[in-house]
Amino acid sequence: MGLFKDTTFRIFFATDIHGSEIVWKKFLNSIKVYNAHLLIFGGDITGKAIVPIVKNDTGYVSTIYGNETKLRNDNELKDFIQLQKNKGFYPIVLGKEEYAEMQNNEKLREEKFKELMLERLEQWLNLAEERLKGTGVKLLWEPGNDDPLEIDTRFKDSENVINMAEKVIEINNFYIVGLSYANTTPWNLPRDAPEEKIDEIIKNTLRSKGLDSTSRDNRDVIFAFHPPPYGTNLDLAPKVLENFTYAKVGGQPDFINVGSKSVRKAIEEYQPLLGLHGHIHESRGVEKIKNTVCVNPGSEYQEAILHGALINLDGKRVKGYVLTTG
Repeated sequence: MGLFKDTTFRIFFATDIHGSEIVWKKFLNSIKVYNAHLLIFGGDITGKAIVPIVKNDTGYVSTIYGNETKLRNDNELKDFIQLQKNKGFYPIVLGKEEYAEMQNNEKLREEKFKELMLERLEQWLNLAEERLKGTGVKLLWEPGNDDPLEIDTRFKDSENVINMAEKVIEINNFYIVGLSYANTTPWNLPRDAPEEKIDEIIKNTLRSKGLDSTSRDNRDVIFAFHPPPYGTNLDLAPKVLENFTYAKVGGQPDFINVGSKSVRKAIEEYQPLLGLHGHIHESRGVEKIKNTVCVNPGSEYQEAILHGALINLDGKRVKGYVLTTG
């Protein structure tokens, strides 16, 4: 078991990779790199946009954020497609007429976008099951507030790959509690919800396994809640104005706390051993709330960087942790 004693139970946690294929593969490889016993992925697994590549008489052309890229042959096309996948985008090759139709048909664009998201996620989950088979390691994963609701019914759990969203999963005498919803954002995302609903979801999820009592010893409980607790160094993000630009103070972004008050309340009341969070890419860090160690590994998925947290548990205590970059 490497440098650690056999009694150590080792979790590798990552989150918010937003469709980046190379970062997902790095995440799966972490069981070898870190000798992890359990992988946990904390939400926002799908990407944010389609990248159309239009075939013309001289090759292919693609325009992203106003920047045009010309691809002269199939080799350049192949490299460009992989680059976009690694950045978390969904590249698709279209003829001129197909491209024009998609440009003029919002419903068609939305349907194709969702189709590509679900197709890639299916490939990823299949790859995870293939990589984990025979290792004794399981992957607990959940969507985040960016991810479509169709995920919840589209994908069935396999032997080693389990969706923990709004569930309690028991592994190695620990109860891992999932939460895919986040407090309301300016972007009105699929799993945005008011704090009252998040509070209700958390209570109902805990109640499903009899963990709703604040009087029990919850040091065997791990909260894998996509949003971080409010008012910490884990939930600082630039303030968004009504026109979706960022507020600035002295020429620099004005950072404010944007985490969930319901998540903070649950941590303070139930005092789980560990809180695993994401959602706010900029707020990589660790903070203690009472006796609960809360972690946000952060995210730089578009740079093909895997940020993670390696956490060693010994019995009902956090033996040690480190934020990783790879």
